[in-house]
Amino acid sequence: MKKNWKWSTMLSMVIIAALALSACGGKSGESGNGAAGEKVNLTFTVWGDVNASANEQKLADEFNKAHPNIQVKFEPIPSEGYGTKLTTSLAAGQAPDVFLIGEGDYFKYVEKGVVEPLDDYLSKDSDFSLDIFQKDLIDNMNINGKQYYLPKDFNPLALWYNKRMFDEAGLEYPSNDWTWDQLIETSKKLTKKEGNKYTEFGFNAGKWEYPIYTYLWDHGTDIANEDGTQAEGFMNGEKTVAAIEKYVALSQGEDRVSPTPQDAETLGGDSSMFMTDKLAMMVTGRWVKTDLDKSDVEYGSALIPTGEDGTRTSIIASAGWAINANGKHKQEAYELLKWLSGTEAQKLRSENGKVLPATVTELEEVKANEVADKPVIEMMDYAKKPVTLRSTHGPIFVEEFTKAMEKILLKQQDVKGALDEAAKNVDSKIK
Repeated sequence: MKKNWKWSTMLSMVIIAALALSACGGKSGESGNGAAGEKVNLTFTVWGDVNASANEQKLADEFNKAHPNIQVKFEPIPSEGYGTKLTTSLAAGQAPDVFLIGEGDYFKYVEKGVVEPLDDYLSKDSDFSLDIFQKDLIDNMNINGKQYYLPKDFNPLALWYNKRMFDEAGLEYPSNDWTWDQLIETSKKLTKKEGNKYTEFGFNAGKWEYPIYTYLWDHGTDIANEDGTQAEGFMNGEKTVAAIEKYVALSQGEDRVSPTPQDAETLGGDSSMFMTDKLAMMVTGRWVKTDLDKSDVEYGSALIPTGEDGTRTSIIASAGWAINANGKHKQEAYELLKWLSGTEAQKLRSENGKVLPATVTELEEVKANEVADKPVIEMMDYAKKPVTLRSTHGPIFVEEFTKAMEKILLKQQDVKGALDEAAKNVDSKIK
């Protein structure tokens, strides 16, 4: 569920299309019903395929049985093209009535005016309360004082390790007392070469920004100021440059312990390498269990290591249901939104153990029974907001930081130069 997909340039047209469509649409909360007694037809979508989304189809079927005047159709979109297709359908006025958004794009969709605020619906609904949900998740879905999303599920980032590789090397598994320096030293012992060719790696220091954020935070720095309005002095600050130089060194040079981006791509990515005993450790979310449990890999999870001063951080990757601001049946869409976010839906999705329920009571039940992945749940206590959850400018920071990291990892530019350029570009675009 690495949900930070690349957007097409079509996104810039969405706001124009949204304004044009809203001019001829109904008021907030209008049902847009046809003749009396006529069924209202709704569609909703998620990323993935039908097989991977069996729970959502089941929820749709149950919703239809419980709401004889509404007919819901589930239309999933492949993960790889989800952002582009959803954006295009929004611009064309053909988007689903309800759709799923990843936490990295909450601000982005709200800014374009294509997500319906939920406050009026919630204030008139005495049978439904946001108190059933984890407060942090609800707060993350509240943008500029308005509630725009309801949670589907969530997963904190944690450290995942390959038990077989540790056993073969005669090493103890990661402990909750580990620092990043200890992780790096252990990674050296788990990295193997045959001649000049690397065959196994201790850790994946890749270009995905979320694990990099945790590394930077644990080393006392960030790519943005607290309110996400400035990059200069943060993205290219002295601490950030030093931390990134150390992080990049993990995948470069004769003593590297991590695959390069090219290595990882050639070997099928970090999950594939992990499952085939070519990668010993990685920082990622609990969604990885879906693939791990289909393989014969022996794995465990642990808390993400701390910095030298004991700082430990994580990120909660979440997904939120949204109502199409230009839909014709928004009151009915609100009923569907509650159904897809409610207690029974949370129980259904968490039964297979791949995601964590967003509701308080159901999560407490999981905590009481969870053993193997207890550290993953404990990482909730160390969660911090990435810049995309702090500011409408978040996507600008991510875009420029990602470009800088690609240049650095491909040795096209040194760390200081790449981050200086990125920080300048961010502040220029914000202004």
